[in-house]
Amino acid sequence: MALIKCKECGKEFSDMADACPNCGYNPTKAQERAQGLKPKAERKSKTIALLLVFFLWWMGGDRFYLGKIGAGVAILIIGSISLVIGIYPFFAFVLAIMAIVDFIRLACMDQKTFDLKYNSTKGESK
Repeated sequence: MALIKCKECGKEFSDMADACPNCGYNPTKAQERAQGLKPKAERKSKTIALLLVFFLWWMGGDRFYLGKIGAGVAILIIGSISLVIGIYPFFAFVLAIMAIVDFIRLACMDQKTFDLKYNSTKGESK
């Protein structure tokens, strides 16, 4: 256990502590902000995205999860219309191909690229 110096108040505190007991400075959160990442509670999980592609491909579940709401809604609307007019098997085939491509793309994407694409705070209006 070592002591580290707080970058905010200058007091020393344990490197095992989550935050400086004097001022509340959290070095982990500061590092995440410097990297432009969302807090851990708000981050998207690559594993969950892969599971959604695998199980909910037919309704664009991964699109909603990854923040592509417009694409998810489009898949639902076009799927509903194609079901009503009787061309759903063709649409399902196209969706299955799209899901396979998405699954492979997400599975091959390294975590850093995934974070930059889906967990970055850059470009947000918060």
